[in-house]
Amino acid sequence: MQQVRYAVCVVIVVASVCLIAPAMPQGGYMAWATPRGTLRVAVVGFDRESPALWEGSTPMLPYIGNMYDPLIAADDQGQLSKEGIVTDWQSNDAGDVVTLTIRSGVTFHNGEPLTAEDVKFSFEIWKEQTGGSPSLAGAAMRGILKRVDVVNDQQVQVYLHSPNAIFPHLLSWVEGDLGILPKHYFEALPGQTFEEKRNAFVKQPIGTGPWKFVSRTVGTSIEFAANADYWDQRRVPQFARLQLLKVPELSTRMNMLRTAEADLVVVDSDGAKTLHGEGMRLFVNRNVAHALMMFYKCYDPAMVTHDVRFRTDAILAVDRQAIVAALFPPFAPDIGSLGALSAGGPLTGPGVAGYDPKAPTYPYDPKEARRLLQEMGYLKSPKTITANSFSFASLPEGPKFIEAIAGYWEAVGIKVQIRQVDATFVSKKLTAHPQDFEPPGEVGVQSPWYRTSGLNNYRVFAVSKPEITTEVEKARGLEAGGSLAGHCDLNKADTLYLDALGLMDPLKLAEAIQHINAATYEDYWAIPLASRSEPWAARPGIVSDWRPVPLGPVYLRFETALPGTDVL
Repeated sequence: MQQVRYAVCVVIVVASVCLIAPAMPQGGYMAWATPRGTLRVAVVGFDRESPALWEGSTPMLPYIGNMYDPLIAADDQGQLSKEGIVTDWQSNDAGDVVTLTIRSGVTFHNGEPLTAEDVKFSFEIWKEQTGGSPSLAGAAMRGILKRVDVVNDQQVQVYLHSPNAIFPHLLSWVEGDLGILPKHYFEALPGQTFEEKRNAFVKQPIGTGPWKFVSRTVGTSIEFAANADYWDQRRVPQFARLQLLKVPELSTRMNMLRTAEADLVVVDSDGAKTLHGEGMRLFVNRNVAHALMMFYKCYDPAMVTHDVRFRTDAILAVDRQAIVAALFPPFAPDIGSLGALSAGGPLTGPGVAGYDPKAPTYPYDPKEARRLLQEMGYLKSPKTITANSFSFASLPEGPKFIEAIAGYWEAVGIKVQIRQVDATFVSKKLTAHPQDFEPPGEVGVQSPWYRTSGLNNYRVFAVSKPEITTEVEKARGLEAGGSLAGHCDLNKADTLYLDALGLMDPLKLAEAIQHINAATYEDYWAIPLASRSEPWAARPGIVSDWRPVPLGPVYLRFETALPGTDVL
């Protein structure tokens, strides 16, 4: 399809900027100016820090994803798009074979054309990585992928073990981490074994993406050069170089912006307010993550949180709107708030399949909460709940949520002990076999990314883990394959999930997600606290515009950043 760029006025989060396109050759792409300057971006961390994309997971995408492309793109609203490498995907009537059509004219950084053989090779690499790779797409592919057949240079057929509604979403970077690797280049590298070729590849990696790898200093930085021959001329970088800097400390990132050692930095809500007051330009990546309090291991009758009355009063006791207003006050009319409550129960919000803005939301009712505590006998013999306090890069406000919730709980009679830990400590408990949480109960605020399919987040956070076999799994001969087993009735959660999993029609899937939300609303299995947006601050004369993909914190598209008037 011919794509034409016109002069367009673009509204961004801090100002309305009119971008006037230069004259465009008739019938072709617009010729942009020659890339100039270096964009220096300070981020919290690099995850696994490998140029071999298959060795990492979604948090590694801001580090190395810049030189790759996902199979399925996302649009400016965070939804799946046919404007990427895959221009169409269709499933057969049974839903277990998906045909992917691949864009022609795409080349790798060495000039070789992308073909269906490269796509098949990429699937196989991700599927075969069983040696400790944390890749979400890789783990999923091992469970759902039967084989991949090349139809012709521009098409592959992907055979699934059974229909899987999440599959197309795993091919995007809003939910997955699979990229495209060059088969012929990789196979021609020195070495006889895969590991030897892998070692050669990480020294000189190539992809199809808008940036070409230049160099890296492990633990410190990585640098890329603009790919002037990028297949999507709308996203050819306008900065000549991109340098990512690993700077874990917020205060250091803020000072680097002030001293012109960085041009674009990720901050939290307080940092955004401060830098905005100092005249820095703000960009807001909307709705990147949920803030979700989980009642860990509440499926275990030994936990006081197993009692739905306790979970109900724990939710009714909390004035969520007041917490969100305190943590995310609007500090500029053109930016608004960085956090908001969504209608309905956990893991839903604007942009997520099946979201219903008219759905009910949990009220603040401390009197009813105290009545339920009295009814279940808790107030006569109160048991102390351990509230794990930690933060994520996508939710630095986690400890503040815990502190506020503990105050509301204590006001109605729930005893709380706050335990300061890090996210890794809780992650190990969640993934242990069995989960390593102690009675009478433990809670914590997790940060699920938005995952617009809806069903994928439900799989990760609600349904049973592989070592837990529910009755519905036995009856259907299927495995739900969840990660965190957050629901308090795992058989119910698995049933709802497996009922929806085979729906390859997006409209039917959205209806099924809406049904899941309604059916689990009164289970009170988790506390939805906020949809959080992520603020970034930039030097105003250096970055004039930038369009990361919303509904997730890692598909950042630094190639869309436009140089300001101070860039030479």
